Amino acid sequence: MKTMRLLRGIVLSLCMCILSVMSAEAQETNMAPFIESLIRAFKSMKADTVRKDVIEPNLYRAFYKAEYHPVAKSMAPAYEWTQVLQIGETAQRYIDHGTLLADSIFDDGVKTGKAPEEFVPGYHKASKSSVMDSHILFLQREGKMEYFDRIVADYFTYVDSIPQQQWELVARDSIIAGYTCHRAQTRYRGRDYTAWYTEEIPLSYGPYKFRGLPGLITCIYDKDRDHVFTLQGFERAPRGEVIYRKKKSYFKTTRARLQQAIRNYMANPSGYSTPKVNVQGKKTAKPPKPYNPIELE
Repeated sequence: MKTMRLLRGIVLSLCMCILSVMSAEAQETNMAPFIESLIRAFKSMKADTVRKDVIEPNLYRAFYKAEYHPVAKSMAPAYEWTQVLQIGETAQRYIDHGTLLADSIFDDGVKTGKAPEEFVPGYHKASKSSVMDSHILFLQREGKMEYFDRIVADYFTYVDSIPQQQWELVARDSIIAGYTCHRAQTRYRGRDYTAWYTEEIPLSYGPYKFRGLPGLITCIYDKDRDHVFTLQGFERAPRGEVIYRKKKSYFKTTRARLQQAIRNYMANPSGYSTPKVNVQGKKTAKPPKPYNPIELE
C-alpha cells in the first residue's frame, strides 16, 4: 500500500512537471493533444492531491498586479499578471495567483472524485496565466526565506535570511485601492524604489521580498518603472486555505548561482534545452530572450 502511494505520487509529480513545462510554451504549440494525453495518464492511475508540506493556516490574502518590462526603460507594453501574498501567523508566501489557483483546482478535482477531463483543462488554463515560476516562502520563527524557481524542467531553491530593507519615510499621502497611503523609499539590490503603504492594514509585508514598513505595501516601483506592484485587493483567506511548500526534487543552490543560471539560459535558451527541428530536418536555435531582472546586484 505504501509503495502504491509512493508510485502514485511519483506519477503525479511527473505529470504536473510536464504540464508546467508545456504550459510555458502554450503560445507556440497546440496544447489539445497534450491535455488529452495527460487526461489518459490520470485515468490510468488514481491521482493524489498536490504533494506538499503544510506550514500553517493562511489568514489573509493580498492580491497584486505585477508589471514587468523585459527590456529596461522600454515604452513597450509590459507583462501584466496577478500575484498573491498569503499571510499566516508566522509565515508568508508570495506566488503567482495562477499557480495557486491551479493547485487548488487540482486538489479539489481529486478530493471530490471528478473525472480528469473535468478539472485538467481548468488546471492548465490557470497554470498558463502565470508568468513567473518563482515563489517565495518567509518563515519568521526561523528568520529565513526560501526561494524557489524553475528553468525549463529543473527546479531550484536557495535559503537566505529574511530581507530587511532600510526605509526612508516621506511626508506625502495618496489613496491606493481605497486605502489612505503614505510614501517611503529605499534602495534594494541595485534599484531605487518608491513605495506606498497603508497603516489601515497594520501588517508589515508586501510584494516580492519587500517588507518592514508600518503597514501593508500597496504599491512599489523602481525608478524606471521596469518592475511595478500594485495592490488590487485584500481579504481574509478562505477557510481551510494553508501556506505550504511543494514537495519536489529541488537542486539546492545560492542566490548568485541561480541568478547566473537564469542569465545564461535567457542569453542562450538552446544551450539549456533541446533545439527544435524545422521542416527541413535542421535544428533551429532559439534566439536570446530579453531579460531585465528585478535584482541587479
